[in-house]
Amino acid sequence: MTETLAAKVNRLLTDHRVRVKGCSPGTVTAVVRGDSGVHDVDLHAGRWSCSCAARVECSHLKAVMFVTVPPRDLPAD
Repeated sequence: MTETLAAKVNRLLTDHRVRVKGCSPGTVTAVVRGDSGVHDVDLHAGRWSCSCAARVECSHLKAVMFVTVPPRDLPAD
């Protein structure tokens, strides 16, 4: 069975695989140890990015958002 996005985000967080290196209004820098390597996740100029190969919002990005973005500011799924 394939792991859901929510389950993978939860696993990344509970396994302590997310490290936020810096966070200020409008800027986030983090590193996530994923299943296939270490990925850089950033928020800059209102745009989120992740160094993994995913073409859509990935679990790495969602995990960082979960710990850095106030719930009222999270985008709708």
